[in-house]
Amino acid sequence: MKRQRQCTTWSCFEINVRCQRIARHEGPHAASTRPTVERHWSWADGAPTEVELLPGTVWFHRPAPSRAGRVARRLGEWAAIVPGALLLWWLTSPGTTVTFIVLELLLSVRRARFFDVGRFTAGIWPAGPAELPLIFGIAWAVHGEGRSAKKAGLQLTLGGTTVGVFSLAPRREWAAFKRAQAAARQGGGR
Repeated sequence: MKRQRQCTTWSCFEINVRCQRIARHEGPHAASTRPTVERHWSWADGAPTEVELLPGTVWFHRPAPSRAGRVARRLGEWAAIVPGALLLWWLTSPGTTVTFIVLELLLSVRRARFFDVGRFTAGIWPAGPAELPLIFGIAWAVHGEGRSAKKAGLQLTLGGTTVGVFSLAPRREWAAFKRAQAAARQGGGR
């Protein structure tokens, strides 16, 4: 299967969107600002300042990387991290090197992972696409909404990654929570 490339043409600076069609396409350029928008902008090569707003979504769907591509990317990342870590070890201290590697591992998380122990869970998860990534943040995880919600644990945010340790349910509700889980596992939930 030949990989399709995206058209590289941009519209005028007033709208500033990139064409979302494949490279070397026929007809005018077109682009929606997001894949969920029901309209798109359309413009021609000869007149990039004459832009029309038309119905319908036009969005270039990038092909998912192959397994070999993902492995190559991870190897490339580590090819840059290891020399940096060795340089830190040589110039500063082992503690600085360990901190650097731990931060690199935290910031490279691509999917959520959780580890449950009884009533508590520890997890690491990336920020969603709609969330602004923080440089650094510490916050309470709470059960419920509003200011009167009970504290459940602690969250630490670095870049677009959050690490948290918190309880799955308040202590008073834990027995009922376990009974509901057991009933759901048996298939009845009654």
